[in-house]
Amino acid sequence: MLNRDSLAKIDYTLFFIVFLLACISYISISMAPLKSGAPAVGLAYRQIIWYVFSTMIAVAIMFFDYERLKRMHWIFYGIGMFLLIGLTFAQLGLPVPMVDKSHGATSWYALPGIGQLQPSEFMKLFMIVSIATTIDKHNEVYSIRGLREDLLLLGKIALVSLPPFFLVFIQPDLGTALVMFSIILSMTIVSGINWKLIVSILITLTAGLAFFAISWFHFPQIINIFLKSHQKDRFLAWQDPERYSSEQGYQLLQSIRSIGSGEFFNHQFNSAISLPESYNDFIFAVIGGGFGFVGAVTVILLFFLLISRVIKAGAETHDPFGSYICTGIIGMIMFQVFENIGMTIQVMPVTGITLPFLSYGGSSLLSSMICIGLVQSIRLQTQKFMFS
Repeated sequence: MLNRDSLAKIDYTLFFIVFLLACISYISISMAPLKSGAPAVGLAYRQIIWYVFSTMIAVAIMFFDYERLKRMHWIFYGIGMFLLIGLTFAQLGLPVPMVDKSHGATSWYALPGIGQLQPSEFMKLFMIVSIATTIDKHNEVYSIRGLREDLLLLGKIALVSLPPFFLVFIQPDLGTALVMFSIILSMTIVSGINWKLIVSILITLTAGLAFFAISWFHFPQIINIFLKSHQKDRFLAWQDPERYSSEQGYQLLQSIRSIGSGEFFNHQFNSAISLPESYNDFIFAVIGGGFGFVGAVTVILLFFLLISRVIKAGAETHDPFGSYICTGIIGMIMFQVFENIGMTIQVMPVTGITLPFLSYGGSSLLSSMICIGLVQSIRLQTQKFMFS
């Protein structure tokens, strides 16, 4: 119930950070060039509409008892899997209504009057809640833990997380699949599993990355098994964008050029720079070009503050379930920010992943705002536990 006590428990700092990101998003998208060369002002207005709608959803979730998700999580998980399986069927050539294939991936549904819906954006949240529920229930049953119980928990987490991960990976959507992997890893680390087992997992992952690197240079036939041709092209363009400047490396080179043109403090995006997907995946390049070093650092600082507020909510709650949800959200946002910004400056390969709260897109923004609503709900319940 909305009352004075409830209003006092809201993390207004978190909402203010999101408000600042919304302002930056609108200004940046309105400066971003379309294929025609004109700024994407129309998309900026639509982004505001999505922000208003997403904020309403976030506020509704804020006053929703998130503990009820323990009983409801399979419903949401099932809906997400149903939509992902529909996309997989469409890939196989079966007639699935409203499936929209774009940029070489089958990742969207085209909804009349609304636009594209990307199920994987919401599946990330459903997976977070389902993994959190799995960990919480397991730890309640097995208060005394050994190797057998830890391995059992790892098996349960794998059963919940690997099916959606696999379905997203084969779309193919490597970027979102990596975000899901980050969620799985971060939640596994805080699940209470013995640290020796965690270290073993990290060593195995490191060995896997080393195997990938060796295979990339010496055994390309192995890489062909895991990566589609356009995904390989992105790695090649990341290694040597100048060599692929007319094709796969063009986007990266234009991004670096845009960010460099911003210098220390700019006040206008260089319209002479042609930057594909500038209002979406490469919105940070627009921010760097339009506001310079100061603008880019401001955005990074805002994300740092936002993540710190989520960490604070997760650390202060007395409910492990709420803490696990916060951990999954932290893993999701941190990786997306690192990967998106990294790919615009050649630190990471281009994977087609949005920058939370800033990139244009209803699915991405709505899923991010739902995260904010969940964190606020956890804060409200935490206060009730502490002082009731």
